[in-house]
Amino acid sequence: MNAHDINQTFDLLALAQGDAKLNHKGAYYIGPCPFCGGRDRFNLKHTPNGWRWFCRGCGGEKYHTPIDYVMRRDNLDFKQALEQMGGKAYTPTPRPAQPIPTAPAIVLPVATWQAQRWQEVTRSTLSLEYDKPAQIARDYLYARALEPATWLVYQFGFGLVYSRPAIVIPWWDAANTITAVKYRFIDDLAKRDPGRRFGMAEGSKPILFGLHLAGGQDTLLLCEGEFNAASITQVASDTITGLDTLSFGSQSGGRADFLRQVADGYQRVIVWADDPEKANEIRLSLARPAEALCSPQIDGTKYDANALLKNGYLADFLRETIQTPTNAQ
Repeated sequence: MNAHDINQTFDLLALAQGDAKLNHKGAYYIGPCPFCGGRDRFNLKHTPNGWRWFCRGCGGEKYHTPIDYVMRRDNLDFKQALEQMGGKAYTPTPRPAQPIPTAPAIVLPVATWQAQRWQEVTRSTLSLEYDKPAQIARDYLYARALEPATWLVYQFGFGLVYSRPAIVIPWWDAANTITAVKYRFIDDLAKRDPGRRFGMAEGSKPILFGLHLAGGQDTLLLCEGEFNAASITQVASDTITGLDTLSFGSQSGGRADFLRQVADGYQRVIVWADDPEKANEIRLSLARPAEALCSPQIDGTKYDANALLKNGYLADFLRETIQTPTNAQ
């Protein structure tokens, strides 16, 4: 047989399952990489051209063939692998499977912390709505084109944190479990020093922002930043149906397992980040089909979701780039 026929007919699943414990998830078999380890870096899928495999750690950001697998596995060159796989029945060299490290568990803040944070959130939400000193926060949110109804949906609030005015941004889920409280400072110090714009309540465990709004829609949009998620939610109801929007904040490190778990519940997943490399990195970490989307540039300036909202472009952008084909007009 030639290389094309071998790659199309070789039972790579049987071989890979002997090298690593793979779990069947939809169209994929996922598990530790037989070559570099990990927990779920390796994924295997069957295509019209045969089995193909990919590893986020050592796969070079592309899918590989069964011949590639055998070459690497048994330290063979292309001709040797072709002869073995296309001639007599291929007999793999026995080798130990890669160990699977224990996944770190997400430990949520304790009940007393939850109670304290809910008191803070309730107090700050009322302050944002009624208190005169909170006018600076209201002006800030209006300037970002975020409407009071959106503030309420996310329970944005106002508070003085370390004597600095800040937008209080709670992260919680559908069970009313607060995982984190973040502060967006809005004073002159934050304007002068970008590194002093954000803070977080001690003991916070940020997982995903907006979980309380996730309604099991068909499409999941993962984006950077709480205000970006709020911007998309604000216009999505009039723009696109079947969309849940969650934010991983400014980074996703340490939550890869949770991101994958959430993403697996959706038919379509889109990752939107300013940096295309970051969007692609998170997309690949999901170990399932997903799309990477980066913020567009308009007249040389990069526009995230909130910038698009402020300039009146977000609705059109969502219709053109995110709306699913079944809803397209």
